[in-house]
Amino acid sequence: MHVRSIVNVLGFTTVLFVVSACSNTKPQPIQISAKPVEKPELVLPSVDRVQTRNVEWFVITPENFQEQIEKLTASGKPIVFFALTDEGYEALALNLSDLRAFIQQQQAIIVAYEGYYKDSNSALEAANAEIAAAAEQATQATQQQETTLQRLNPFN
Repeated sequence: MHVRSIVNVLGFTTVLFVVSACSNTKPQPIQISAKPVEKPELVLPSVDRVQTRNVEWFVITPENFQEQIEKLTASGKPIVFFALTDEGYEALALNLSDLRAFIQQQQAIIVAYEGYYKDSNSALEAANAEIAAAAEQATQATQQQETTLQRLNPFN
């Protein structure tokens, strides 16, 4: 019987120490740390306007060949011919058309990137505001929260 009372006292003392140790420990507040993400500014260089130079075209045929040679000789310009067949001229025109279409596609891509950048800036600002609001709510909740043991502790 004497052994049983010693075991009861030791058990009660252990439980008492465990409960009293828990009542002195304050829970760590939850800290939310959210650093806003800053997106670098999109810097696009201004584009120079293309200013084309005048090109003088004239058609030389067997009928006007001598006349064109006389005009060039009279103007003092050297006589040089760059010749194209009708198929070569058509290919040149199609190449310029393809180049113009490619430039328009690149301009559309640039406009899409600018739109994406502006939209993502708006979304990023909204997300940062939401993070700040959540952090503020968490801070207020932590300050107002009392544990059950703190309310039961008569020595506070």
